[in-house]
Amino acid sequence: MTDMIDTIVGIISRVNDNKEKEYLLVKSLKDFGEFTGFYYPPGGHVEGGEELKEALVRELREELFVDVLPVREIATLHVGTKDELTHYWHCDISSGAVEEYNTAELADVGWFTRAQMETMDIWPPAKRIFDEYIFLEG
Repeated sequence: MTDMIDTIVGIISRVNDNKEKEYLLVKSLKDFGEFTGFYYPPGGHVEGGEELKEALVRELREELFVDVLPVREIATLHVGTKDELTHYWHCDISSGAVEEYNTAELADVGWFTRAQMETMDIWPPAKRIFDEYIFLEG
């Protein structure tokens, strides 16, 4: 039997100057085959013995240099590989601003509206989360 790999993802939103809701998405430098260059919400792997919220705070600090407050779990799904369980959480930025990011890991970071996201390459499991959970909330 294989050990389950846990990943943690933060869904972070804000309202822009036009009163539109925007979501924070990142693009990795890693080669993901056919999904290379796709956008997705920030996150990463949970390390051994680490609590989910603790991992989320660590990952977003490492990637985006901000502190987040995990608010509530949205969903936990098998995505990617059968041995990987991904936990999606609503988060608020508690300190810092997304002005810089870890350029050794990420190619791009940005805030995008739903309309913008509909024309972008979004990693399919992330698109599913937005379509089935986030956008339904309004």
